[in-house]
Amino acid sequence: MALRTTLRGVVGLALVGVGVAATGCGKGEAAATGAKSGMTVASASDPATPSAPPVAAVAPAVVATGAASAPGPSPRPADGACKHAACADNFFVDTAAANDCAVGAPCSVTVKLVALGDFHVNDEYPYRFKADDAPGVDFGGTDALGKGVFSKTAGDWHKDDAKSGAMTVKFTPREKGGKTISGTFKLSVCSVQNCLLEQRQLAVPVIAR
Repeated sequence: MALRTTLRGVVGLALVGVGVAATGCGKGEAAATGAKSGMTVASASDPATPSAPPVAAVAPAVVATGAASAPGPSPRPADGACKHAACADNFFVDTAAANDCAVGAPCSVTVKLVALGDFHVNDEYPYRFKADDAPGVDFGGTDALGKGVFSKTAGDWHKDDAKSGAMTVKFTPREKGGKTISGTFKLSVCSVQNCLLEQRQLAVPVIAR
């Protein structure tokens, strides 16, 4: 009896050992399987790896350029900036009134054109001065377009030399006092390369006694 009890205890211990060994093998096989599949099992107690903060997109810098360009030089100075009745790059115009204008007597204003540089007066151009209406003044033009029109055709223009000429504007004051003889002067000057057709508004103060 003692012998049988002893054998049964040995066998029981052996079976327990086999079970423990099997359990250890199962764990090893599970670990091996995980290694083969490349899977990593993270423990719940392991801290999560912090993710990198998002990088804000940086907008490219925009360089503003001035939309308005610097103004270029004027082809002719303003009338008030020159010492003549009208100025341009290639000519100027002077005006002069008679020294003594008497009421009821013929009087006149001279409009003189002077070409500059390589330019000269255009001999073929029909120079003309069209006077504006002036209270208390009677104009004495003989052009077909009216008494207020003075032209080369009517004999009011005369050439002084290659670079200058003048228009005579005739009028008669009807009353005493200051008057303004104004109007549009159409002119032309030429160079070897080209001719310019221009017009200028002019005004000449006169005094009738």
